[in-house]
Amino acid sequence: MLLLALDTSTRYSSIALCSDTEFFGEYTWYSGNNHNVELFEYTQRLCAQAQLSLQQVELIAVAIGPGSFNGVRVALATAKTLAFALQKPLVGVSTLDIIAFQQCTYGIQRPVCALLEAGRSEVYAASYMFDELYSAHGELSYRVKRLGDYLLVTPQQLVAYLQEHVPDWFSSAEGQQFPTIVFCGEIGLNTQQALRSSLPQQSLFVGSIQSARRAVSLATIALQRAREGHTDDPLVLEPLYLRRPSITKSTRKRPLLADPAQRLAGQYTGEREDGALRR
Repeated sequence: MLLLALDTSTRYSSIALCSDTEFFGEYTWYSGNNHNVELFEYTQRLCAQAQLSLQQVELIAVAIGPGSFNGVRVALATAKTLAFALQKPLVGVSTLDIIAFQQCTYGIQRPVCALLEAGRSEVYAASYMFDELYSAHGELSYRVKRLGDYLLVTPQQLVAYLQEHVPDWFSSAEGQQFPTIVFCGEIGLNTQQALRSSLPQQSLFVGSIQSARRAVSLATIALQRAREGHTDDPLVLEPLYLRRPSITKSTRKRPLLADPAQRLAGQYTGEREDGALRR
């Protein structure tokens, strides 16, 4: 099964082309805000280097966030377009799942908390453990198992959440009530210091290079889910936004828009307001 994986969740993008048994190639690069310009170009280049065409792709995987509002939508829109055009199945995977899964490839067997900076002194976060899987041929692989919810919190709120829930998740782990947590992902120094000061004895941090997302990790998760029959409908698959995007009103149009109280009371001219929004 030939799979194309697309991830433009943050300033760093990654795409991969692989099958169940063969790895054809991968690009991971700093894209800044150029996701829309670079994604399809890199995808075509990757297919050309592998001497494969998009028409041969049998499964499409995409990172659905959380992350950059615009970045997430670029990969998702591209993946959905390809799924429709090629009539192929689509699998959406959370960006935090990808960050966490990557750590099992480094042999980390501790509880993992995947993080992304969310702005406003908050982080996106989710906690994980890994299950070992063995094939009939003795091949070892891993499945990422999320513990709890996807969160949008301050570092202090995250620590409080972990202190409340971790004892229940890992009460029997190595006889400890609160095991060491491995934090990984794209986080700044201030976030790391805030977490470290709150959990000085129970926190470890993965470096930025080891935390860098690779689309081959997305591909691995998607292949596992596809084998189990878990695919997504392109019509309904949406970005995983834990915070609503900020929408500002044009100062030129603002006088034409109804006051919220008037809207609730039905006291506004719909045609006039709708016209303002269309301009």
